[in-house]
Amino acid sequence: MSYDQIPQLPTDHHNAVDWQRVKRAARLQHPVRTAATLGVGIVLAPWWTDHAALPLIATYGPAAAFGLAAMTSVYASVVMANGRIRPLVRRAAAVVLVAAVAGTLFASPVRTLIAAWIMES
Repeated sequence: MSYDQIPQLPTDHHNAVDWQRVKRAARLQHPVRTAATLGVGIVLAPWWTDHAALPLIATYGPAAAFGLAAMTSVYASVVMANGRIRPLVRRAAAVVLVAAVAGTLFASPVRTLIAAWIMES
C-alpha cells in the first residue's frame, strides 16, 4: 500500500458529524435502556425469591427478607450513585436493586404480611 492510496481529509472534516442527529439518538436510547434494565430485573426477580427471600423467610421470618432487600437496595444505590463507576456496572446494580425488591415482594409470605399491614391501618 502506498501513501497515495490514503484519502486526504478536507480541512473542515470535523464538521462532517451531524451532532444534532447524534444527540437525538442518545436521547432516544435512554427510555430503551431504562425499560431493558427494569425488564431484566423483573425477569431475575423469581430467582431472588427462590434463592434469597424464601430461604430467609423459612429460617428467620419475613422481616429478614425485608432487611436483606433493604440492605441490597442501599448497596446497589451507592454503586449507582458513584460517579467513577462504569455505566455497565451502574446498570447491573440497578438490575440487582429491581430484582431484590421485586423478588422479595413476590414471596407469598411477604405478600400476606403486606396485606395484613394494609388491612390493619
